[in-house]
Amino acid sequence: MRSAIGPVTTVAVGLFAALLVAVLAAKLLYEVTAGSRDRSPLQPWAQSRMDFVAWNDVRWTTWVHGKKFVLVPRHEGKWRQHANTTLAFINWNDEPWQAKVDGDEFVLARRGNWQGDVERATAIRYRDWSGHRRIRTVAQLRR
Repeated sequence: MRSAIGPVTTVAVGLFAALLVAVLAAKLLYEVTAGSRDRSPLQPWAQSRMDFVAWNDVRWTTWVHGKKFVLVPRHEGKWRQHANTTLAFINWNDEPWQAKVDGDEFVLARRGNWQGDVERATAIRYRDWSGHRRIRTVAQLRR
């Protein structure tokens, strides 16, 4: 007795099932990793902006344009959008630091003490609005 389903139909159904399984597996993997509230700071979720908390606890968004940081407050009022050569942020250890852009790197000064010891870094390690540890490079922030 011959099957009512031909070989072409069987192959098409098999390919569709394999594609469906692959899509569902990718979606599950995305939900497990991207859906996490505390994503690893080393994951490539980087965007062309940085949502951070400044020394005075004001929440800002920034990106790099040329050698300056473009700063936008989360809520306008006392503060407005502006550009600045330095960025005052809180690092992973909850310490105040300032950063400047120097080519593809940052120059960092603890507590903004530019006369003291300064460091060069390829990335800023900062706390975001929720207090999570994040990393951004100049290349990721440049627009």
